[in-house]
Amino acid sequence: MIYGLIGEKLSHSYSPQIHRTFFDITGMKGDYRLFELRNDELEAFLKRAVRQGYRGLNVTIPYKTEVIPFLKQISTEASHIGAVNTITLNGSLVGYNTDYFGIDYTFKKNNVELQGKRALVLGSGGAAKSVVAYLLDSGIESIFLASRYPNRVSEDYQLVNMVSYEHISKFIPFDIIVNTTPVGMVPKTGLSPLKPDQLKGTGFLFDLIYNPAKTEMMNICDSLGIPSVNGLYMLIAQAVKAQEIWNDESYGLDMVDAIYKHINACFEN
Repeated sequence: MIYGLIGEKLSHSYSPQIHRTFFDITGMKGDYRLFELRNDELEAFLKRAVRQGYRGLNVTIPYKTEVIPFLKQISTEASHIGAVNTITLNGSLVGYNTDYFGIDYTFKKNNVELQGKRALVLGSGGAAKSVVAYLLDSGIESIFLASRYPNRVSEDYQLVNMVSYEHISKFIPFDIIVNTTPVGMVPKTGLSPLKPDQLKGTGFLFDLIYNPAKTEMMNICDSLGIPSVNGLYMLIAQAVKAQEIWNDESYGLDMVDAIYKHINACFEN
């Protein structure tokens, strides 16, 4: 069975290791590949993947919304969020969003209470849509969304307060900050989307980046005594959820924890 990840730049991805660990634990046979594509290659690739009998695909930056026009159907949660990160290819293309479940598992794993809190989301792409949807469903009091182009994306985020990065300091502190941008990711690891004065007073930082394990923004939070977590647990949780969809099985949090323990051990050695 062939599975894979489609995106623009994938050299940093841990997805092959995660899914290979899943195959090892379950005894399933599978081949998980990386497919770096240009935007104009998406449609042809998806059609070819169906013809060649691929079992399932994951989708990452920057194609979580761009793939939607090429799908025959999308699930309820993907429609609610407006982004797709998982595709089944059983004769036709059906899109799902498992990021939502990865976000849920991460907040619950870290015992973070969201109801009645103020949140800042950095970025406005497909991952941000999943985060905003989850926060709204979890009873968050207010969401501020920071974008380089707040006027361009405001129609996609009608229930949030749009803010430019230059004006974030006017609204601090936030109970929760979630970074969905690639700023600070390999290979440009010394960068942070926020400055120390913009992070002061934050209750919890969830940085969706997982490579490196500790981003520059997380380092700043450490210096300020702010608890933080990276995106590895979310990545593994959404991957397990994708396998549940592809295989019509239930694996649960025990599988997520087992893969997380294995992946962490591999990168610590």
